[in-house]
Order: sequence, then C-alpha cells, then structure tokens
Amino acid sequence: MVTTLYRHPAIHLLDGRRSTAGAMLVTDGVIAAVGDPRELAEQAPAGTAVCDLPGAAVIAGFHDAHIHTASLARSLDELDLRDVTTLREALARIERFVREQPGGDGWVTGGRWDANRWADGAPTRAALDRIAPERPLCLSSVDGHSVWLNGEALRRAGIDAGTADPAGGRIERDGDGEPTGILRETAADAVIERAERETTADLAALLERAQARLLGEGITHVTDLDGEDARAAFLRLKADGRLRIRVHKGTPAHALEAAIAEGRRTGDGDDWFTNGPVKLFSDGSLGSHTASMGADFADQPGNHGVEVLDLDELARLVEVAVSGGIAVATHAIGDRANHTVLDAYERAHDAAVRGGLRLRVEHAQHLQPADVARFARLGVIASLQPTHWASDIPLVSSLLGGRELASYAWSALRDAGAAVAFGSDAPVEPSAPMLGVQAAVLRGTAASPGGLEPGLRPVGVEEALSAYTAGPAYAAGLDHRVGRLAPGTLADFVALDRDPFSTEPSELGSIRPVATVVDGLPAFGLD
Repeated sequence: MVTTLYRHPAIHLLDGRRSTAGAMLVTDGVIAAVGDPRELAEQAPAGTAVCDLPGAAVIAGFHDAHIHTASLARSLDELDLRDVTTLREALARIERFVREQPGGDGWVTGGRWDANRWADGAPTRAALDRIAPERPLCLSSVDGHSVWLNGEALRRAGIDAGTADPAGGRIERDGDGEPTGILRETAADAVIERAERETTADLAALLERAQARLLGEGITHVTDLDGEDARAAFLRLKADGRLRIRVHKGTPAHALEAAIAEGRRTGDGDDWFTNGPVKLFSDGSLGSHTASMGADFADQPGNHGVEVLDLDELARLVEVAVSGGIAVATHAIGDRANHTVLDAYERAHDAAVRGGLRLRVEHAQHLQPADVARFARLGVIASLQPTHWASDIPLVSSLLGGRELASYAWSALRDAGAAVAFGSDAPVEPSAPMLGVQAAVLRGTAASPGGLEPGLRPVGVEEALSAYTAGPAYAAGLDHRVGRLAPGTLADFVALDRDPFSTEPSELGSIRPVATVVDGLPAFGLD
C-alpha cells in the first residue's frame, strides 16, 4: 500500500460552494480523505510520503469531453496552415513544406486551412497542381469537414467528373463538371482514411507524444472520438504499460455493428480505458457551409447545409446502438441538425434510460430557442467546445446574422437544467483547457471579442472549470469515479501557476499547469 499526503493551501473542490481544502490523502491511486493537512497527517499511516504541490491553485484534472487524439498526434508533424490569411501565403507554405519533406511520391497531409479568411482566391486543385503536381496532397480544412486535393490525389482516389456525390457528402465541381479539388463531408472520408493509413507507421508512438503534451496541459482524461486505429493504438500503449492518461474511447459509426457483435458496451473497461459512445454525424460545419440550417446561408442562397443522416436513418442507428448497450454522441452544428437529433433521441429516450445510457449532442452550436429546454427534458448532454465560439465570431455574423437562434447557448442550457460538458475538438482548436475556460467566462462580458450580448448570462469561473472536470465525467457515465476531488475518486489533479478565481477573465487562457498527477503519481512536473 502506497500513501501520499498531497498538501496545498488552495485545493478547489469545485462543489458549487467554493469549498477549498489544504490537503488530500491518497492511497494506491485513490483519494482516501480531503481536508485539513494537520488532521490528515494524524490519520496517515506510518511511512506516508508528503508532497507539497507547487503553484497557486489545485483542481481536479481536466477531462476533454471531445478530442481527436490520433488526429492531434498526427498534426504535430504535419503541414499547418491555421495562421495563414491569404491563398498566396498558403501556397508558398505548401510548396516549401513539400520541398523540404522527404517521402518520394507519398502523401502530404495536414492543412487546417480556413478559406473564409482569404480574400485573394479560393482553394482549387489547379492552384495545388501549379506548385506540387507529383505528390498527392490531402489537406483538411480547419473544421475538418472539407479536404483540398491536387490532381494526383484525385487520381489516386479515383475521383473524376463521372464520380457521383455520396450520400451525406459533396464533390465541388466547376462549370464543366470537373472536380475542383474540394470534397465535403462523407465525400472526403475514403481519401482521408487512405492518406492517414499510408502515412502513419506507428500510431502508438505518435499517441505517446500527444499524451505527454496533454498531460502538460493538465488533461488527465479524454473522451476520444477518433477511429478504430486509435483504439488499437491506445490499447497497445495500455498493454505496454505506457498509457498515462485515462481514455473513454468512442466508436465510429461504420464500426457500430462490429462493436456490438464483439460485445463492446459503453462503460465496460477499467480505470484506464473504457468503451465510450458511438459517434454519429447529423451535419457538417459552419465554416464549410455544410451545417444543416433551417434557412439558407446569407452568402450562399439555396444552400442550407448538408443533412448527413435524415431523421429516420439517424433514429434507426440510435436504436441499434442503444439496444446493443452503446451510448450515442451525435455531431450537430446547425439548428435543423440539432432539432433532428433531439427528435431521434426522443424516440430512444425510454430505452436509453432503461439501459443506463447517456445520449449526447456534440457541439450543439446553433439551436432553435425551444430546443434548449428539450435538452434538459430528455436528459441529453450538451458536449460543447467554447473555443469554437471565439473562432466563429466573424462567421456567425456574416452567415447567420439576424436569425432567432440560441447560438453557443452554454449558460442557457445550464439554466434550463441540461448537463454540460466542455472539450476542445482538438486539433480543430487548441487542446489547452484554460483557453476554453477563458472563452466561456469572457462571453457576454465587456471584454468579449464579440462584445456585450444583452440578456446573456456569462458563465462563471467555477461553472467553466466544473464543465471541464465533473461535466465530462458525467457525460461518460464515470462521475462516481473521476471528475471530482473527493474520497473514493481517483487521484487525478493539476496544480496551476495562478489561481483562476483571482485571475482576470482575459488572462485565464494564459494560466499554465505546473504539475499533473494521475492515479496518485506525478505525470508532469514534480521532478
């Protein structure tokens, strides 16, 4: 039996009452007691180690409720265009990357481009062919819902003028019907899968690098929504004793029936790895103009987005999952998509409750006002990413201005009684949780990048921190075991260089972890 007394004068319990403690007694990775350091020292068995935690505050370890860890791992070495503001700059960076990157005739991946910021032209295959005609380029948009291909990539993917649009996807074409090089939604799935497969030699090694980065950001648990290859790689790390971050692993839609057949059930597993929900898609994204909206985008008359799954098919898949013991997490950005998902969940509500399964909506960005209360009534979890709001401010006003929508309605959902969980959607957005906390707390204040929003209640610091700790634990059905600093919970916590409760909202994002403890043992800092 290994016992450690962790001491710090500002251990925030995030219990809704602003409670603090001065110490935690940890035995074999589990918190045995929380309270006064002198009293806990008297309770401690002989031989107890003592550790004075650094920093200005200690909270429960962050749990990212929505992350693509394998994609994040791959992005560490990929082409990155996120800060590019013109097509010309993008092409120059791509040309330089291809020239400096070894690989013969292999795929070039990465991207994270945002053409909504470019005033000098649109991404096309012709533009890529002028600078890199020989190697296949598969460059994802910043939202991950479009890819930009050159002619060689289209050739290898077998896509030409005669290729039909798949269900739930779109191949952008020029006036002659030829592919422009932009694929939307499901049209991009096969080429992305091939490019990733042919460029990733050892995903477990990449995940180990990403794990170190996440631990350095205070993240001790992830709900991962990448594919089956990531599942296999995480399990390999676990088998090798190299997994230092807890994983609640989602299942992609295409693997649902196989997962049920093998007996995979949400919640099964151990303290390090549990089976999560199946990930379904209802629509696309705002930036790619594929979010399913109730009205056309302001700048594209006739386009109100892409419905990846209609109500009947979505409801069928939800029923299959729930009857098989698997929870459901459905991506929905637009107001029409969110309404459709709630309709599908309503059909499955009773069965989900009987099975102890928690249904989630991923993103829930733009809601019909009446649907806010439906989240609470149906017990549906709103899995939200506050940094999306900060990135989307220019798009919302230009694409959706003047509509009666409850957009990024974090406080409204909480006030209605809905459960809320925060995440990053990394690598779409940065993974650092304190950036999400800052975005949540700033919104609706005078310091907000979006300005004051009349009638909007800002999210408090404790609310935001709880949504990044207890919220994801509840969404995963693991709230009895993680997400809080209380006796009987796993000893996962982070020490921060500044106390969030005494930091200006505009400075919250710059708070840095100085130590991360997982399972009662140092995982970052505390050398």
